[in-house]
Amino acid sequence: MIDKKFAVVSAVYNVSRYLDDFLSSLDRQTFDHSLIEIILVDDGSTDDSLDQLNEWAAATDFAVTMLMKTNGGQASARNLGLGSVTAEWVTFADPDDTLAEDYFEAVDASLNSHANAEMVICHLVDNFEATDEVKDSHPLRHRFRGGDQLVDVDRFPEYIHLHASSAFFRTAKVNDLGLRFDERLRPTFEDGHFVQKYLLMLPKRLVSVVDSAKYFYRRRADKSSTLQTSATDPGKYTTVLEFGCLQLLEQAAPEIPLWLQYVIIYELTWTLRAEEAMYSATSSLESAVVARFHELVGRIRGYLSSEAIESFPLVKRSTTQFEALAHGYVQENWRWQSVVVDSLDEDRRLVELRYHYTGTRPREVTRFRGKPIEPLAAKTRDFTYLRRALIHERILWVPADGTVEILLDGTPVPVTFGWPKPRQFSVRPAQVQAQRGSMQKQKSKARRPKPRKRSAKFSARDSFVPSMARAAPIRRMFADAWVLMDRDVNANDNAEHLFRYLRRRRRDINAWFVVEKNSPDWSRLRNEGYKRLIPYGSTLWKALCLNARYIVSSHADAYVYSPFVLSNGERPRWKFVFLQHGVTQNNISRWLNGKNIAGMVTSTVDEFASVAGDHSPYKLSAKDVSLTGMPRHDVLAKKASSYALDERSVITVMPTWRQFLVGEAIGRGNRRLPNYGFFESEFLRRWLDVLESPELQRMAEEHEYRIMFMPHPNLEDYLPGLTLPDHVEVRSFAETNVQDVIAQSAVVVTDYSSIAFDAAIVHRPVVYYQFDRERVFGGDHLTKPGYFSYDRAGFGPVALEHDQVLEALHMTLGHGKEPAPEYMRRIERTFVTPGHACSRVTEMIEELDHPVCIGDHRPTPKAPEIQYTN
Repeated sequence: MIDKKFAVVSAVYNVSRYLDDFLSSLDRQTFDHSLIEIILVDDGSTDDSLDQLNEWAAATDFAVTMLMKTNGGQASARNLGLGSVTAEWVTFADPDDTLAEDYFEAVDASLNSHANAEMVICHLVDNFEATDEVKDSHPLRHRFRGGDQLVDVDRFPEYIHLHASSAFFRTAKVNDLGLRFDERLRPTFEDGHFVQKYLLMLPKRLVSVVDSAKYFYRRRADKSSTLQTSATDPGKYTTVLEFGCLQLLEQAAPEIPLWLQYVIIYELTWTLRAEEAMYSATSSLESAVVARFHELVGRIRGYLSSEAIESFPLVKRSTTQFEALAHGYVQENWRWQSVVVDSLDEDRRLVELRYHYTGTRPREVTRFRGKPIEPLAAKTRDFTYLRRALIHERILWVPADGTVEILLDGTPVPVTFGWPKPRQFSVRPAQVQAQRGSMQKQKSKARRPKPRKRSAKFSARDSFVPSMARAAPIRRMFADAWVLMDRDVNANDNAEHLFRYLRRRRRDINAWFVVEKNSPDWSRLRNEGYKRLIPYGSTLWKALCLNARYIVSSHADAYVYSPFVLSNGERPRWKFVFLQHGVTQNNISRWLNGKNIAGMVTSTVDEFASVAGDHSPYKLSAKDVSLTGMPRHDVLAKKASSYALDERSVITVMPTWRQFLVGEAIGRGNRRLPNYGFFESEFLRRWLDVLESPELQRMAEEHEYRIMFMPHPNLEDYLPGLTLPDHVEVRSFAETNVQDVIAQSAVVVTDYSSIAFDAAIVHRPVVYYQFDRERVFGGDHLTKPGYFSYDRAGFGPVALEHDQVLEALHMTLGHGKEPAPEYMRRIERTFVTPGHACSRVTEMIEELDHPVCIGDHRPTPKAPEIQYTN
């Protein structure tokens, strides 16, 4: 006879810092402890986890079984523990999580009510360690809206479950079925695989859904859990798919239940969604792993019905996430059945048309007023997932002042104003009621007289701004203004240099410059005699913004182009021109595609093609992007030419920032809280090793050079905390003109910074030091690999280790103060000749206000291929 109701099997590995919380939550259980057995399996921990477990086992009133084994992974530890279970029900709580004190009591009550349940699932709630916030935010939380209930999963397939840690299984069924965790499945899905195999083997899949049993899942602050680190593990894209997802589908075939299809779609959707993030953790995967992923997904797709993919309701998907799985792995041409009118450029009298396709691009004929016409700009944008373009989007800009038709493969297609949506194969009562309520509201609204418009209400802080902005003197002063701005806290970038040009050459343009009044750059510009300065954040600045025609900036942060919304909803209605802070060499499409950019500056042929070209990931086209060069390069070229060879006497070390090093942002501006972990970081240690090296000092003395350290502005707040040798000069962007520094440099040492382009355009040698390349392009920094290969197209040697960077410096300095011939050839074929960027940018901005001539056409280059590290 079974004398235990529940068994907890917990696999423990190096979680000593969490064990007290977990074990205490067990001790606090209100259910009879004599009916619970605890099996703790230490999986070869190297911290003091085992000592803590033994100490607790000796003190608790639970029946505890302690097992030890060499490290083999969570699945093997759980399997060992399963062999010791005697209770009727078994669960697999993780030792870094915690349980509500009535957890087992709630489960027992549900089983008393639902005696025929074959499995129990409990309400997993997120516990964010960094903030100590407990939040019901799991994507599958909808399952618990109905409270405690018994659910037939075959009838209600949206009640999927993937966590063995928050589920209970009948021990006899597990043993009779010979079910164990698959030890090949790493780093994830061993739980999901176990749960689905259990359900597949049951004749009736009745699940007790227990909302009242709360399982607190720890979201670790250091992101060190298996789930949080899984994105860079090759097994997630190969082993998990082959022995997890594909195995389940093959076992269930040919009649694959809808709930299982939803499980697989759910897993794949998170992978596709991660690829649409600002950065990608898959960039550093080996190409063979990526190829295997797509092969396996193609096989998996063969088991999934189109209806299941289309009707999948569990998490919100982007259009292309759905289309990638529905059509990206099917070997046939597919396209939208209509072309969508997506936007209108009223000033240029252009309309944007879009449609998606896979396979061979359809033959296009665009008719305007009944005659064939070339679009002003047309491009194919690729939606790439793990290096493969699964969906293509055509973007066409055509004249708006006439009837437009489009033929694809010789057939006229409908032109619509709404994006296509997945079909719906069922309807729930709540949806019917909502639709009925919406219709009733529309009828009621039609019968009611229109209410009188009320004047907008303002907060006390905003009440003065609109009236000030509309005052005649202010409107005259700021009419059609160009607002130029670099950052809120500093200047001396492309916007400032364009502003200087406009005040010198184009006073007919109403140009104003914005920066914080307490910044050093405000004082500098004032001292130089510039009066058209407006303090960022001031009331006058808001009045300027509400009257301005353009915001022209080197930065594309929201605080620049969308800085405020008044309490009455009023906001700037300007156009945003992006001058860029540096040459775009990596893929920042996910960041830029979310912004409404009217015009964008590029400086090299490849950069222009990477953004506006066919098969690039950017939505921007030749309509929006111009190859002009950067305004600051005009000034840099003049400064650099004024330095003779013998005046280039500085070894300049200029590393860029890392997302994983900077502190949290303060408000919407560029200021950040300190991250004290910076001083213990590998980043700082590596660069200090270079700056403090006797070899670097000897090289400087041999050539009679100075050594200067000038890190990215985002790292300047840490400079006072550094102790460097006396022979190393420390400079900040706030105090020193970076162009003067580059101009007098004999060599510039950087990592991934676009400052290398500034050095190269004026023929200053460059050395790259990229010791953390895998981490930067592996998901820890806000970037993805782009078209630029440092090894094949960079302007100097690339070093990955300390000795290599010193050797590269030695060779570069030995060659002289000009780049070596190999790098000079790369420079010459890269850049637009500096000297006229300001006039070209001004002309580009002015064109944004003028209608395009019918028949004008801008050719679209082919985007260069993405250069992956592996």
